[in-house]
This record gives sequence, structure tokens and C-alpha cells, in this order.
Amino acid sequence: MTILLRFPLALENLGYGDFKKDCEEVLVDCKELALKRRRQSTRLENLGIPEEELLRQQQELFARARAAAAEQEMAQQMAQQMAQQPQPAAGASSSAAAAPLGAAAAAASTEEEEDEDDYS
Repeated sequence: MTILLRFPLALENLGYGDFKKDCEEVLVDCKELALKRRRQSTRLENLGIPEEELLRQQQELFARARAAAAEQEMAQQMAQQMAQQPQPAAGASSSAAAAPLGAAAAAASTEEEEDEDDYS
């Protein structure tokens, strides 16, 4: 026996038989409201888009999400590889850059000295 069938009997047994009719009316209203809500909640049916098209759209969205996740993962891996590559020492790079500058400055200085000798 379900609760709905026992409820009116319980009301009578407890001395509230006068409320039985009101309770049954409320029960009918609740059932109608629940049925109405179920009908309104079938949004997919009300969209007018066939289920096959909805499935295709869903698969396309999943494919895009997988592609974006793979691209992001590849970018993270590249960033990790770049961070793990040995960086040249700070002194080595500045001395290597300074050597050509020093040679160029020395050559220019020698040319100026030669020019000065010609004018004297």
C-alpha cells in the first residue's frame, strides 16, 4: 500500500476525517502541476532540432575541446623544454660580445694613428 492510499486512512484514524476531501483536492492539484512541469521540461523536444543534429554538434564541440587541450598541452611542454635548456653563462656571453668590439676599436685606433702621421 502506498503512502497516498494510507494517508486518508491515517487522517480518519487520527480524527481528522474532515480534512480528507481538502487533502485529496491538493493531491490532485499537485499531480497536475507535476505533470505540467514534466511536459515543460522536455526542452530538447521543443527546440525543433533533430536529435542527430544535436549529437553532431555535441561531437564537434568535444573535438574542439580535445584540440584546444592538446594545443595547450603542447605549449606547456615547449615551455618546459625551453626552461630546461642550458642557458649560456652571463660572463661568457658578455666577453664573447666584447671581443669583437674590442678588436674593432683597436683597428679604428690604429687607423687614426696612421692618419695623424700623414698630416704631420
